[in-house]
Amino acid sequence: MIVKRGNKWEVRDSSGEKLLGTHSTKEKAASQLAAIEISKKERKGFKDYVKEATELTLQYHNELNPKLWENGKLKEEVKDKLIQIADVWAKFAKIPAEAVEDIIFVGGNANYNYTDFSDIDLHILVDKDKIADCPEILDEYLKDKKQIWSQSHDIKIYDHDVELYAQDVLDPTPVNQGSYSIVHDDWINEPKQEEVNLEDPEIRVKVSDFIHKIENLISTNASDESFEKMKKKFKNMRSAGLKKSGEFSIENLIFKELRNLGYFDKINDYIKQKQDERLSLKNSK
Repeated sequence: MIVKRGNKWEVRDSSGEKLLGTHSTKEKAASQLAAIEISKKERKGFKDYVKEATELTLQYHNELNPKLWENGKLKEEVKDKLIQIADVWAKFAKIPAEAVEDIIFVGGNANYNYTDFSDIDLHILVDKDKIADCPEILDEYLKDKKQIWSQSHDIKIYDHDVELYAQDVLDPTPVNQGSYSIVHDDWINEPKQEEVNLEDPEIRVKVSDFIHKIENLISTNASDESFEKMKKKFKNMRSAGLKKSGEFSIENLIFKELRNLGYFDKINDYIKQKQDERLSLKNSK
């Protein structure tokens, strides 16, 4: 089980008496708990594990997140704060004001499938032709700015992390997902209630299988190429699912669950750690 004490998240055994780990975020605690369950799976067999597996983090609600929304509109204090955050980030990324077309709110917290893990995905809609004369490096530059910002800031709105991204004004906004214009204080695409089956056993089975594969790659010190191959598989799986059945396809739900549990971060952290080790020289004893 996961228990919050102060500003820390503890992983404890089923009785709650034995402390198994302490973490700064719920995501990291969930990742350890999932790893413990994987260990149980290996000892007891896959079918027994699936029956005992912890509940998925995926959720679907009949209302928008009440922390952020009221009567279908973004709460005034939330809107004002997001405009302030977007303005500071645009200046940090050196995006000229005349290049900013809109600020849009997308993702789980602009839809009915938000969870405690859901970020506030804030996209700065920009005309990239007005930013720089080097389009071939602009995308990488903006991605780097996003990464540097994320590593050096910890901004939350009512316990939800704020993630920022510069989106080209020409990039389409998915019509089957909620997207909200903060500048115009109105929906671009208003989310619709859908029939969603989060109890499909295939989700749990596939998530468990992928967790096992990831943990096995790490424990066997697999090559970077093996991890990159798996990352490509996840990307292709999600793309195929979105194209076939949209936001709530089995493939996309599996992807979201693994992301919620922190396994994509775990893969990237492992690759970065191994690269750092290869590029370093250690003092001899």
